[in-house]
Amino acid sequence: MDEEILKKLEKRLANGEISEDTYKKIKGRYEAEESLDEEEFEDEEEIETDDEPIETDGKTKKVSLTGASKATDVNCKSFRSSGASKIEGYLKADTAKVSGATKVEGDALLGDLVSSGSFKVEGKTEADQMELSGASKFEGNVKAKKIKSNGSSKFEADVDVDEFSSSGALKMEMNITAKTFTASGAFKILDTLEAQEIMLKPGGDCSIKHVKGGDVLVERGGSGFFSMFKKGTLKCESITGDKIYLENTRAENVEGDEVRIGPGCKIDTVKAKNLKVHESSTVGSKIKL
Repeated sequence: MDEEILKKLEKRLANGEISEDTYKKIKGRYEAEESLDEEEFEDEEEIETDDEPIETDGKTKKVSLTGASKATDVNCKSFRSSGASKIEGYLKADTAKVSGATKVEGDALLGDLVSSGSFKVEGKTEADQMELSGASKFEGNVKAKKIKSNGSSKFEADVDVDEFSSSGALKMEMNITAKTFTASGAFKILDTLEAQEIMLKPGGDCSIKHVKGGDVLVERGGSGFFSMFKKGTLKCESITGDKIYLENTRAENVEGDEVRIGPGCKIDTVKAKNLKVHESSTVGSKIKL
């Protein structure tokens, strides 16, 4: 066990901040963890807490939170949480794995994040890659290279990402800017989606206020003959792009160079250089650009 960490624990014991049982419990867990992880985490130090808060100074190599625990301003290479954890302040980690319920009251500055539990960030989030398969909530702005959401994800502020994909339940209350954006299942964007490539397969009633893209593709979910009877629809106020293909879409205004209105659509106004409309769809007004 690292001498510096041991001294901190002994100092807290001497000051009456923790009980002797808690001291022995934390010390024993360190020693057991070092034995189990000796091969995988050779020469790494670990801060682990169950029901007692421990602050981290500088950049720790590994921080692992289990049980009902909390920490302050975590700065580490590897972060793991498998319990009901709260971080008072920021979370900085090269890699982060969350399988419990983790709440970050400040900013989250991450390399790679894998979350299969409940993850909440009250500040801003910056990351290289985020893989979300649990229930996630981000209250501040999010900036990342890649976000993959297979669970239930909610973004309450702007999102700036290179590549975004969602196959679960997605809600965005502000704007998202991306290079590529793909979504299937249930999704709702209350403001603007802007991306170079947009591919959507609505499951159920989905909505996006404004869609702005280069290539915009909206297809009904499923495949084959029975996909005709799928009830998934997309509702928008406006859709603009270079090349646009729409199915099962309700929109007030659609504008683009090459526009194809596929089956199951109802569009109030279309402005296009080249326009094709499926016989099952209706367009109120057609304006040639």
